[in-house]
Amino acid sequence: MLSTTAIEVDAGVALPVAFGGLRKILRACEDAAPEAVRPLAQQRPAEWNRLFPGTIQGAPDLTDLALTPSERRLHRESEQMFWVLNLAARAIVETLRVTGRPLVIHGAGECDLVSLRAVMRAAEWGRLEQLEGRILLTGWNVRRPHYAAFFEERRRAFLDSLCERMRTERPGGVGPASGRELEPAVDLEGRYLAAVVDDEAPLEHRIAAAVLAIRSCFFTTNYEGAMLAAERGLALVDAAGRGLSPARVAEGWDALDTGFSTPAIEIDKSSLGDAEELRILFERSVGVVHVFTGQHDEALEAFGRGLERQAPPERLAHLRMFRALTRTKRLAQMPDARAELEAGLALLAGRESPLRYLHEAWIRNVYALTYFLEKNLSQAQVQEKHAMRCVGDLHDASATHLKINLISNASYLQETARNYPESIAIWRRFEKISANWGANFAKHHRYRLAALQMANGEREAAVASYTEAFTCAGELGDPLHQQVIAADLGLHLLDSQPATAAQWFSRAAEQARVIGDPLRVAQSLAGQALAEGGKDWTEALRCAQASTTTPAETDPLVKALTSGDAEALRKAMPRPRSKLNRPFDAVNLY
Repeated sequence: MLSTTAIEVDAGVALPVAFGGLRKILRACEDAAPEAVRPLAQQRPAEWNRLFPGTIQGAPDLTDLALTPSERRLHRESEQMFWVLNLAARAIVETLRVTGRPLVIHGAGECDLVSLRAVMRAAEWGRLEQLEGRILLTGWNVRRPHYAAFFEERRRAFLDSLCERMRTERPGGVGPASGRELEPAVDLEGRYLAAVVDDEAPLEHRIAAAVLAIRSCFFTTNYEGAMLAAERGLALVDAAGRGLSPARVAEGWDALDTGFSTPAIEIDKSSLGDAEELRILFERSVGVVHVFTGQHDEALEAFGRGLERQAPPERLAHLRMFRALTRTKRLAQMPDARAELEAGLALLAGRESPLRYLHEAWIRNVYALTYFLEKNLSQAQVQEKHAMRCVGDLHDASATHLKINLISNASYLQETARNYPESIAIWRRFEKISANWGANFAKHHRYRLAALQMANGEREAAVASYTEAFTCAGELGDPLHQQVIAADLGLHLLDSQPATAAQWFSRAAEQARVIGDPLRVAQSLAGQALAEGGKDWTEALRCAQASTTTPAETDPLVKALTSGDAEALRKAMPRPRSKLNRPFDAVNLY
């Protein structure tokens, strides 16, 4: 019996800090159902500490368990954010189940998008668990006092999409901004964004805070927060005019920074500089946000504005690389992409320094990608070898990151050419680099090795490698990739070993329920029925109909399950791949 007494919470926030609204929602859930929420926090301490920093002592760091996005490769997908948002969604669903009460979330128009993505995930999970219709959002038409003008149009489009996926009423028009006051910061991102909008703080310190906020927002996939920081950063640089002091910006950085750096997004103290260099950094960040949120023409314009600035050639070449990546990965404009890369190489010509060679290597890597997408594998290989020569004697984090990428690309080139023995040999080079990669790397490594072995006709070895990858995922508490691995192995064995395939599909269905993904449950149940020769598709169909994440995958599956056509069902099943990375569509809105 559904209680009429709702759990009500105001999820509005004054600043678009990632998890700002979600923290309020989870606290309300914990108050309503502590017996449901607190055990989940203990089960997933790394994710809980990301939401509520420092609340669980001795928790592992999330970076040890899951992958980040990559700005250098324009990969917005974040395994880390998937796990954080999925934990939050599960806490919401368990609260609905235990209490029997609906959840009413007020202030939706002022809630950060990262938090709303967790609510969207909870709504889908709830449909899988037959708890649909128990989440209500209100207050769509009020805006928070601090927002990015550049982002408002996209935000409205994303809210429409979110409501469609939640199967709830879409928000109406936009009303006035509220007078909501800033909440105390509970993490670095909140601290940085608060400093950006603090009119009492020194101007140069606010500029430094804007750069740090962009870096933090990248890792939380908080694009409205990143856009606010970049927008305000540009305005602050303009306000400073000729009086801007790079030294005071550096002082502000030192006062706020924690020493964090990573090649996933190369923003550190060396990214600062004079006014022109800061403008380039902010325009680059605007461009990256546009790419990640699907505004590719606007991204090219932002990168182009950066190119109009007077700055060191390496920085301008870096922007050329971003323009080329956008044309390559998003717009399929290979000749135009190569023109951008040639312009970047021309900027670096005649310069002899480690930084110059590093930038050239990244450019050559993108150059190879343009040829690869045109199926010109020989020219792609030429560029990859050139890139490796550029970084062969470099050993900083960015160069090492690229070297790993280049080895992977070399293996993939050979796989595409169907030269599987050579692809396997290259891939096994990782085993010689280090014997201490850890379970997370082993999970990815063994999965790809298994796929290559299967393609090369080494079936027994492939099954062993898949099984090892499945075990590694289990050691990490990673049901998402356990599902992928089990389902892929089931597909490989479906015709030759149907009984064994059925067992793997059963494991895949079990793991899909753990992560609350109705589409993956449906696919796994359908595979199991195919392997067992069954004809009852009832539960698989119900689960498929609960999914709103990827209609292009779901619709053919629903049609096949409805008709009971086994051959159509086989065609609707996902194909096994050779790389474990997947877009995290269940929590991605952009």
